Amino acid sequence: MKEMSKTIEELLRQRNQIDEIIRREYSQKVTVLFTDIVGSTEYFAKKGDIAGRAMVQRHNDLLFPIIEDCNGKVIKTIGDAIMACFGNADDGVQAGISMQQALAEYNQNTDDEIHIRIGLHTGKAIREPTDICGDTVNTSSRIVTLTDSDQILISKATKDELSKEGFNLYFHGDYHLKGIGNIPIYKVLWYEDQKSKELKDKEKKELIISLHNQTPPEPNFVGREDMLETITDWYKSSDVQIGALIGWGGFGKSALARRWYDSLKANNIQPDGIFWWGFYRNPYLDRFLEELLRYLAQGRVDLNEVKATWQKAERIKEFITEREYLIILDGLEEMQKDETEEFGTMKDRDFQEILRYIADSDFKGLCLITTRFPLTDIEGYTSYKRLDVEELSKEDTKLLFEKVEVKGTEDEIEAVWREFGGHTLSLVLLANQLALYYGGDIKRVKEIPPFPSDKEVGGKAHRILLWYDKQLNENQKQFMKIFSLFRQAVGEREFDAVFLPRIEMKPFHFKQMVDDLCKRRLISKQSEFRLPTPDSRLPDSSYNTYTTHPLIKGYFESIFDNEEKKACHKAIYEYFGKIAKDLPETLEEMQPLFEQVYHGCSAGLYDDVYKDVYKEKIHRWDKYFIANRLGAWETNLSLIKSFFPNGDLSQKPLVSKKGDEARLLNEAGRALFIIGKPKEAEELFTKKIPGEVECKDWQNAFVGYLTLTDLQFRIGELEKGLESAKKALEMGKNAKSDSCVCASKPRIAWILHLLGKSKEVEEGFKQADELERKSSGNQLHGLRGIFYTDFLISIKRIDEALEFTQVNLEICQRKNLLPSISRCHRCLAAIERIKRNHNKAETHLKEAIEIARKIGVPELEIEALLEFSRLDLDRERYEDAICKATDALKLITRTGFKLYEPEAELILAKAHLVQGDKEKAKTHANSALSKATSMHYHLVKSESIQLLEKIQNI
Repeated sequence: MKEMSKTIEELLRQRNQIDEIIRREYSQKVTVLFTDIVGSTEYFAKKGDIAGRAMVQRHNDLLFPIIEDCNGKVIKTIGDAIMACFGNADDGVQAGISMQQALAEYNQNTDDEIHIRIGLHTGKAIREPTDICGDTVNTSSRIVTLTDSDQILISKATKDELSKEGFNLYFHGDYHLKGIGNIPIYKVLWYEDQKSKELKDKEKKELIISLHNQTPPEPNFVGREDMLETITDWYKSSDVQIGALIGWGGFGKSALARRWYDSLKANNIQPDGIFWWGFYRNPYLDRFLEELLRYLAQGRVDLNEVKATWQKAERIKEFITEREYLIILDGLEEMQKDETEEFGTMKDRDFQEILRYIADSDFKGLCLITTRFPLTDIEGYTSYKRLDVEELSKEDTKLLFEKVEVKGTEDEIEAVWREFGGHTLSLVLLANQLALYYGGDIKRVKEIPPFPSDKEVGGKAHRILLWYDKQLNENQKQFMKIFSLFRQAVGEREFDAVFLPRIEMKPFHFKQMVDDLCKRRLISKQSEFRLPTPDSRLPDSSYNTYTTHPLIKGYFESIFDNEEKKACHKAIYEYFGKIAKDLPETLEEMQPLFEQVYHGCSAGLYDDVYKDVYKEKIHRWDKYFIANRLGAWETNLSLIKSFFPNGDLSQKPLVSKKGDEARLLNEAGRALFIIGKPKEAEELFTKKIPGEVECKDWQNAFVGYLTLTDLQFRIGELEKGLESAKKALEMGKNAKSDSCVCASKPRIAWILHLLGKSKEVEEGFKQADELERKSSGNQLHGLRGIFYTDFLISIKRIDEALEFTQVNLEICQRKNLLPSISRCHRCLAAIERIKRNHNKAETHLKEAIEIARKIGVPELEIEALLEFSRLDLDRERYEDAICKATDALKLITRTGFKLYEPEAELILAKAHLVQGDKEKAKTHANSALSKATSMHYHLVKSESIQLLEKIQNI
């Protein structure tokens, strides 16, 4: 009793002390830092308590002085964790950076590395001489659980309290913290602060300017001073992130952007980096994203591991706010939709997200865009401004005529200005022609005949070009017609290989002709740095390239005789074939092959292009190199469209063989499927298959139904997927193909399993396995083997699943089936998780995710993330499980693969339930039940009902 009495007295005394503390007023805000060592549990288990305590002591000895140097105080240590307090956010964040930098330096000189994670939150706290408590402490301790190795995460409250400039922050996402709610979290890019320090110490190289297909300067640019000043104001204003120059073709948008770019020094504008991309001559999304990411990351990202467009977009968002950038996107209409209902919206969702991120982030500098279309996706953002680039003013027209020495009265100049509607390109061409060949006599304008399309904007330029046409000799016309066929800038090597064989001129006279066309403003010249090559005519490393305005290109292409045009396209096709690498490894190296596809198809050589270029060199036959290795699904889709009339996938492809037709349609559908347009893919397949059935093309009808099966069940249409799988089986039997039957039966069995019709499932798998062994000598392998493994795992036949998967992995590795290799690792992870071998499971999952990201196949990553979150649940890492399931849901939303949605919701429900948040658990469980019910997903539906019953009974 005496001991109990003492305990009660002690508790009462402690309560009185707490009450006294609570009664005190909060004196000031504090920033609380929590840190702990990554992998300390495994370290203690592997090396023992003595070595573990020694490691923690080394950690403390290294970090305590840093905290004190940053005006902080170590409040307590809890095992391998440190809790410290700072009077302001600047000191706290600087301490975190210094701690990570010190450990990075320490780890370079030892094999016994120490890695930590750090979380910070700022708010009011109850302070005692030796302790602090309150919500700020709780929030900080929760944030550190969200953090990965070597990361520093801070709350928005801490970010908002930072007064010192120079911290590089990246929005990490909104996270739910138990008992606290959703709060925005930011990542501190401490390695970039290290680079900033190196910059001050003159140990870091300056960022170079990265220009791709930039518009050459217009030598006769005049006026528009107010517009130039507006762009400068945009750049210097912290309220403007994106500025757009919008106007129809020929009004001088690109020339205006280039003029402003050339005036940066005069305007004292010194961004940390400049990136220019011209979409007129390279409209491939994958290439643009890859080059922008390469430039922003400056070697910090392995581009071999970032393949999908959404991955590139996410990493771009991570780096784009680090520094002050000028990003110029010229001719963006190439990437926008021109349909009436969605006019001006971006064709690609990832591009749309990048623009919205720039408009809604701490982006420093300016993203300057030129386009013919309105930027519908960002019109509502206050950080977005636009300038309508319309006719050249009467005053600026007068300046132009004076500059090129065209003589005329004010009334005569005004009459010309009115006649051509102030159309900039038309007036520039007109002024040059009058000055060069008519002594600047403005009266000669009367000789220009009217043109039927004069009322259209482009018609003004066409009228001048018709007049020009009469002034050109046959060689000049032929040059311009050939020139108009090129999409990229044309270099002097192209002159040698393509132009001179068709224009019988001596090189000296040819050069004179090119110079004359430059003077006429029909083409523009700029010099680039190129390494000399054996076939170059140049004596040094300078390399001249030539471009033309899209309206000029369009005019000369329109007057080209169709048969002659095809012959020239063929010559360009053959030229790019000679300069292309046999087996290029990157998108940049593949560019000549992409041009081959374009010019070869324009020449009507569809069969040759499909076989010799697309399949042999770009796809590498069954390796599907551009897709599976480079992850360039968007580029692949653009190439496929080259084989269709006007790029319309609803038409029949123009190859002659039925098999090639079907393969192109299937590859188009697969690309649409992967880039997150499953409905468009489904529509494509449902249109093409009936024709194949009607022609009794059983093999291609089978392929179509099989691909449709994979699409439909993944977007949650299980019943439709089952019907398509049965149709695929029927087509396979009609084709008398054991391989087709082996591919169909496992899909039927797996979908039946998902639907809860278990009686037919195992027999279907066994029949397929027996037929596979009989026909190929192997067990079921690849995706069909994965379905069987997943089935075995779900019915707890773990040893059988392990043996089957190990063989499947061996076969897939031998055949280099990367998607199936990723899935095999995911299956092995599930098996090891069930066996409680958590470290082995994690190793397999890391391999699965790495492969998925390398080849850019989103469903592989979704499946691996969901299995990883199950592993985190088993390891009681509930916040990690929530984070990974949430990441999976983001991917599901992006791709439309709704099959996985109820699984993710179920995992979230379980994680929240274990954490004691009954309401959130119930919400997610109900969502899982609703979504599983709507798609007849019996397995998850049953599990959701059981979980809801469990929640109800708590």
